[in-house]
Amino acid sequence: MKHIGNEIDKIIRNNPSLKTKDVAELVGISREYMSNIKKKSSIDCELLDKIAKVLNVPVSYFFDETTYSTVIGNQNQINNGVGDQIFMSAEQREIENLKELLKEKERFIQHLLNQNK
Repeated sequence: MKHIGNEIDKIIRNNPSLKTKDVAELVGISREYMSNIKKKSSIDCELLDKIAKVLNVPVSYFFDETTYSTVIGNQNQINNGVGDQIFMSAEQREIENLKELLKEKERFIQHLLNQNK
C-alpha cells in the first residue's frame, strides 16, 4: 500500500485548482486535521473514501495499483505505469471508476471469505 498522506498531498499539489483548506472543507474536517492526515501512512477507511471522492480518484488509487488517474479539466490523464498516457472524457472516467469500485468490492468479498475459512 502507498503512503496515503503522501498520495493525498501529491494529488493536491499537482492540481492547481485544489487547496488543502478546500479539500478539508468538502470532506468536513478542519484544515489542521487535513494537514495531519497528509503526514499519515494510513487513515480510517470511511475518511479515505470521503477524501477520494473529493479528489475524484478511486479509493484503489491509494493501494498498490499500477494505473492511476489525474483530473485535467473535464478529462482524465491516465498513466498505466509504463509511461503511456491517454485522455478520457468524464463518462469514460466514470466507467473506469465504477470498474475500479467493482474490483475493490470483489477483493473485499474475497478477503471476507478467506477470513471465514
